Amino acid sequence: MILSALMGRIRNKEDIAMTPTRFVSTASVLAAIWLVTGAATVRAQDSALPAGFKTQPLLKTGQTRDKQPIVYPKTDKPEMISVIGTIEPGGRTPLHEHPVPTYVYVLEGEVELQSHGGQPYQYKTGEAYIEALNHQHQLFNKGNVPAKVLVVFVGEEGKPTTIAAK
Repeated sequence: MILSALMGRIRNKEDIAMTPTRFVSTASVLAAIWLVTGAATVRAQDSALPAGFKTQPLLKTGQTRDKQPIVYPKTDKPEMISVIGTIEPGGRTPLHEHPVPTYVYVLEGEVELQSHGGQPYQYKTGEAYIEALNHQHQLFNKGNVPAKVLVVFVGEEGKPTTIAAK
């Protein structure tokens, strides 16, 4: 019915020509439809969680802790590696850097991150951050209990995720 009503209004080619004004109007309507349906999709995904299952956001960022943009490896062989590291009281990691995006989550205890040229920063149980790319740093455990960290590397198969300082 709507189509036949529209067809009845078209009298010549100029009635259906895409003028700049019609183009902007059409683009605006399509953008509004896209925004509404996109928002509905997000709401549907949020409500897709089953009863009794809750999530707690830990980190959402496009930058490292040093405000660098996160740059993913351009590769046909992506690889994610996750490890749990334990740092004993008074212990530390060697001075090193990461050429790939690296996510760190403190599972237990507290660690102090010391970046070359930067101020030390404390991370406690439940805190997360993204390491700076290609920037030397160390983690220290200055507490009295072992510290455990989950480290997730977004790298490339066959390439190192960590490089020791020279």
